[in-house]
Amino acid sequence: MAAATLLPCRTSRHGEIAERRQFTPALSTPTAPAATHHQPRPWNGGSEQKEEAMLQWQVRDVMNTDVVTLPDDATVTEVAAVLSGRRISGVPIVDRYDVVTGVVSWTDVLSNIDFGGRPSRRSTAELRWRPGIRTAIDVMSAALVTIRPDASLADAARTMHRRELSRLLVVDDRHRLLGIVTRRDLLAPFSRLDSVIEDDVRQRVLRGTLGLEPETVRVRVDDGEATLTGRVTRRSTALAARRLTEAVPGVSTVVDELAFDADDIAPDPSPPAPAPDPMRGWLNPAPVPAPRSVH
Repeated sequence: MAAATLLPCRTSRHGEIAERRQFTPALSTPTAPAATHHQPRPWNGGSEQKEEAMLQWQVRDVMNTDVVTLPDDATVTEVAAVLSGRRISGVPIVDRYDVVTGVVSWTDVLSNIDFGGRPSRRSTAELRWRPGIRTAIDVMSAALVTIRPDASLADAARTMHRRELSRLLVVDDRHRLLGIVTRRDLLAPFSRLDSVIEDDVRQRVLRGTLGLEPETVRVRVDDGEATLTGRVTRRSTALAARRLTEAVPGVSTVVDELAFDADDIAPDPSPPAPAPDPMRGWLNPAPVPAPRSVH
């Protein structure tokens, strides 16, 4: 069988890709503090979840945009050559608009080789395929599992675990390929230096969100464990500092040693009195006095 001319494999170069390559996670380069005096401000507990979400990394922060792809009209021989030459286990197949149509793995390729009754050591250019097998679309078998770039790392990890996958393709709302995220990428927050995490907590959480000066609340990070010390005016501020610090990527645990002057968190209201039992008197009726005899 004559060797086919290998189509040049390509990396997805949609407009969104160029933007993603220039994207820098907000927490990796803390904003320099402004030369103004910050007054501690009351904490609005209703926006706490929103602030936590802003601190947490998303798939777009850790995904790899340099993804090898092949067009949907690539032959199986060309797919095998790319898998072998790049030493990868699978390659995404896209159409002319970068829309993902599937993934071809080594398993898909090997299951469609015609060995003629015995194993072969032929090169990829000399491989023969089963009847009817010509292009990448003919051998794609695995269900395509994708994820959005704004998904959380927890969502990506949960999807990988449930589907027993080691990587996910990242696509936009039109199913165009943006990148790929692997299990190793999901561990990126925990590889951050303690000094970087400490600066994020100090600038993004304490100063930027809560308006606290460095001398008011101090933070120390040791192997991912963040310790908060100092004194604030309100208990709600101390609680917010702990909760938001827990959301910073790379923080494993928080040791809260903050003191406060006033407890502005209302205690839980006393539980309401139990409603009367509608069955009372029916299950255990009062004894009926015996009728008195009339003489």
